[in-house]
Amino acid sequence: MNCGNILKLNLTNFRNFDSKILEFNKMLILLHGDNGVGKTNILEAISLLGKSPSLRKCELDEIINNNSDNFTIYSILENNYINEYAISYSKHNSKKNIRINGDETSLSKKGEYKNYLTNFIIITPQIEQLFISGKTSRREYLDKIVSEIDFDHNLRLNKYQKLIKERINILQKLKISNVKNSTEKWLDIIENQIVECGVAIACARVESLDFFNKAMNSFNSSFPKSNLKVIGEIEELIAIKPAMEIEQYYSDILKQNRKIDMESFKTKFGVHRCDFDAIFCDKNQSARLSSTGEQKLIVIGITLARAKISATYKQQPTILILDEIASHLDEKRKNDLFCEIRDINLQAFFSATSIDLLPNNFKNSNIIQSIKI
Repeated sequence: MNCGNILKLNLTNFRNFDSKILEFNKMLILLHGDNGVGKTNILEAISLLGKSPSLRKCELDEIINNNSDNFTIYSILENNYINEYAISYSKHNSKKNIRINGDETSLSKKGEYKNYLTNFIIITPQIEQLFISGKTSRREYLDKIVSEIDFDHNLRLNKYQKLIKERINILQKLKISNVKNSTEKWLDIIENQIVECGVAIACARVESLDFFNKAMNSFNSSFPKSNLKVIGEIEELIAIKPAMEIEQYYSDILKQNRKIDMESFKTKFGVHRCDFDAIFCDKNQSARLSSTGEQKLIVIGITLARAKISATYKQQPTILILDEIASHLDEKRKNDLFCEIRDINLQAFFSATSIDLLPNNFKNSNIIQSIKI
């Protein structure tokens, strides 16, 4: 069972709140109220209790209430390993303090609890712009999806980026010194490592998206589905060529591009330049060719699948955070969304300006807690 629900939240000097205590006793929690009252601030505080970056990714100094020089977030959790989790921060020493189960915990010791921290799956109005944003943003989002399925993916990405930088540094030394024999041998070694790591990254992307698409196709509701695909030369070879051929091809391109990359200070070819797309199943159409409304449905569907994988397949403590999402959906889509979240059986926090934005079938449901902010 996915345990990780938040039972109580106590905020002190956080954003617009001098003090705010909230208790949660349902699976689906709707925070509603006028614009500017602090609904998103509460969602941000909740997101800081997890293993991933927070909802806004702000500096901690920006979070403190204007009337204070420190803030505290205290929570009580329904978790087999973590019952209390608190974060505090003071401007005086610029120090973030973490207390787990009442004991002060160093950042290094926090790593021991990493697998038990909640995985917050977040969707905001900004994320809905995914398919009209740049390729870098889409690739980062793709790798976020992959890392939630393959826990070694981020380690590979970090190693790959270091190798790419090292290759460029070697090329620049070669350009300056023109000492070919020893430098080119060193370059051969680094490029072999790049190829090995790059092909592993490409395989992880392809395999993870295959698993992801199966999870999305298993939705119980009729919420619109899409199929994700990687757009990248190495990734596209994974399904049709043996690994040794792909590695040789990758290696040959890197070698051919040495002079170009030397002049441009960039590695022009590799898995660090891939993109991804989503095919909207209702129309068998690319997300990039879909309407704004359809793109929003695609991103929400992707978010639901991420939550399902995290909670059901990976058995991680998982919570959904959906900021101002219901207002974008018609009655049927809202109902499908709430049905799917109910069936995944995880805690979800929504924000909206009015309780009227709940789907009609859920307005009197015993699984929804409505809190006016």
